[in-house]
Amino acid sequence: MANEDKPDGNGPATPESAPEMETLSASEVESLRAAGAKAAEYLDLAKRTQAEFINYQGRARRDREEFSKYATESILRELLPVVDTLQRLQAAQAGVEVPVLLDGVRLTERELLRILAKSGVRPMESVGKKFDPAFHEAAETVEPPPGTAGGDIVEEVRRGYMLHDRVLRPAHVKVARAAGGGAASLT
Repeated sequence: MANEDKPDGNGPATPESAPEMETLSASEVESLRAAGAKAAEYLDLAKRTQAEFINYQGRARRDREEFSKYATESILRELLPVVDTLQRLQAAQAGVEVPVLLDGVRLTERELLRILAKSGVRPMESVGKKFDPAFHEAAETVEPPPGTAGGDIVEEVRRGYMLHDRVLRPAHVKVARAAGGGAASLT
């Protein structure tokens, strides 16, 4: 050890040798104890708050999982009668005439579309509109029928649907070719 640690150069400084250290008064000791108790109280509060937050996160995660699991329950419950109708149509097909069977299919489709509409699903109208890749997928390009321009949708191969303001499924369509015969009108 170096001798320059102590002011007189004879070893390390000790608390007894520090003349500027004063003894604490009883009120200062009591104040320090109170501050220590307050710090322990705050630490305990912080630990409890952290534990409560961790528990809250777990509850919130379980609630989200539960909601996701059963969120579609109401629409599925409404779809069950449609399934029942289809099953009755299938069972009755042997003795039923084709027009009666087709009427049953149309009624079933109408009921299904009503249920979907209650959930915000609506079919897109595409025929006669301009092709838009945000709403349509081109199945093929065809020669334009009279009265249509290039880029017009002339036939729906598969209907598209919107969910509120978003595309749920784009429409698969046949599009009229541009006058030059290229597919440039699709972009």
